[in-house]
Amino acid sequence: MATYKTKAIILSSYPYREHDRIITFYSEEFGKMDARARGTRKITSKLAGHLESFIETELLLANGRRWDILAGSRTLNNHYIVRSSVEKLASASVCSEAIKHITKPLSSDKRVYGLMRALLVGLEKMHEKHGQKYLVATFLWQLLGISGFRAELKNCINCRTELKEGSFSFEGGGILCDNCKYKDMLSIEIDKIILNQLKTSNLKSEESQSIAKRFWQSIVDHRPLDSLDFFETVTI
Repeated sequence: MATYKTKAIILSSYPYREHDRIITFYSEEFGKMDARARGTRKITSKLAGHLESFIETELLLANGRRWDILAGSRTLNNHYIVRSSVEKLASASVCSEAIKHITKPLSSDKRVYGLMRALLVGLEKMHEKHGQKYLVATFLWQLLGISGFRAELKNCINCRTELKEGSFSFEGGGILCDNCKYKDMLSIEIDKIILNQLKTSNLKSEESQSIAKRFWQSIVDHRPLDSLDFFETVTI
């Protein structure tokens, strides 16, 4: 049975049969993957502690039929601070779920791996709840861009006029000028400060953060983020 190693961030897991778990992780080299961790629901399992959500690890895997088999794990960063705080855990859960929704299995993008890693490091350093909201909204905004859904923020999506402010269209995926905003009656007006925050992915304001979350929902409307409601509750 062939084996291989990869760096990964654990996203989630669920029970399988009597003693096993299916672990979902994002690999730096292979992208999103599921693997079977045998015996990790047993109290005596030495591997289980290395496979908790949001741990950054080096995995040893063996090729299998339905799933590859997790044969070993060496923790690189357990991100204990994130996993020991309800608010930080809720923040990381939103981002983990977002990756699972929008990425395809075995479609590697090191930018996604780096984005999740930066998110976890940022959460460890961030103590204010509004700061965690900033990190999550920025993560969703940047993940959309990496995944091919970058909003058009320079020119009007209808007439192509270059703009410094206008109305953001969630349906159209970008900015509309005053003459074209009637094309989307649900678009919202934004000033040059908010537009600049969106352009630079520096979502400091509640308005730009709200736009990021609403844009995510409009793009991935068939897969709502179930963890977002709990996140909004604990970070009030």
